[in-house]
Amino acid sequence: MKQFYTKYRELLLIIRDYVTGWLIALTLWVIVRNVGVTVNAPASPSSMDSIQLILLFGIMAGVLFGIAQYKIERYHYGKVPLWGLACYGLAINGSIMLLIYWLAFFFFKWVVGFETYTFSQFLTNPNSILAFAYMVLVSSVMAALRQVNLLLGKGNLLRLIKGQFYQPRVERRVFLFVDLKGSTQIAEQIGHLAYSKFLQDCYRDLSVVEQFGAEVYQYVGDEVVLSWNIKPGMNYMNCMLAFWAFQQKLKEKKAYYERQYGIQPIFKAGLHLGEVTTAEVGQIKREIAYHGDTINVTSRIQEKCNAYDSELLVSERFLDTIHLNGKFKAELKGEEILRGKQEAIKLYSIEQK
Repeated sequence: MKQFYTKYRELLLIIRDYVTGWLIALTLWVIVRNVGVTVNAPASPSSMDSIQLILLFGIMAGVLFGIAQYKIERYHYGKVPLWGLACYGLAINGSIMLLIYWLAFFFFKWVVGFETYTFSQFLTNPNSILAFAYMVLVSSVMAALRQVNLLLGKGNLLRLIKGQFYQPRVERRVFLFVDLKGSTQIAEQIGHLAYSKFLQDCYRDLSVVEQFGAEVYQYVGDEVVLSWNIKPGMNYMNCMLAFWAFQQKLKEKKAYYERQYGIQPIFKAGLHLGEVTTAEVGQIKREIAYHGDTINVTSRIQEKCNAYDSELLVSERFLDTIHLNGKFKAELKGEEILRGKQEAIKLYSIEQK
């Protein structure tokens, strides 16, 4: 079960959000329709029927629209033009709505008791037309909120709505700075346009880190900053495993990268944890920003990867939080007085056996 959740974590989270959204939307619909004006309806479902309606079709719509959204994001986003993506989404959502209407017809026919109603009458009934318009609205709003949440960073939209970051607050977080090895030489070798597509492919494969609960904080050129909010019972090993899962994904696609670009991408990374100040910043463009010594130290640790010829360097503070199993080993590389620091920090290289 744990392996299943890890593998399909992103899909399950999208379905969870969509089911929640559709349950809320259908509850509002039933409330408004029950207290509002009934439009040419041959009968109205009872309270028990309404509850069944909300649960049945809320869960069904959430699962189906959630799966559709997942498929579009995973297999089509960034690969087809926006207008093609819109047409594909419209066709998929239209098919889902037709299926839901067909099932809703039998629900009303057998459960509510519309025995004399035909499917064509059901489709052309003003209530059905109004419900269709409402479904289109709900589907569009949920898709738009999904994209805004992705732009802001997962979970940040809700936190912004709650106003959690209007005033700076202190959090404990883990940061993983991931940087492409030999980026300057690669850009010169394949050209800047091809290099940009190369980075797009790499960042697309970086989605594997979602299985380990990583949040993407920033894309800065050829560097990505990942973060984890430290919570009680947190598995710190996930922060390290996320990097190795990304490296493994790139190795599995070695043939693709060599065929497309003539290069096998290799990344290096630095891991550290500590307190940061979190705040909403910006007026023209707003975002959630992290400030503090922890960010700077993690960046400096990553910069030392080349000096120690290491793929992954971690601070002693982070190493103390994990228990390495037989698949990994830690080697002390030295004590460094990192730029901007006065005290030396022990750095360890983590390698796979």
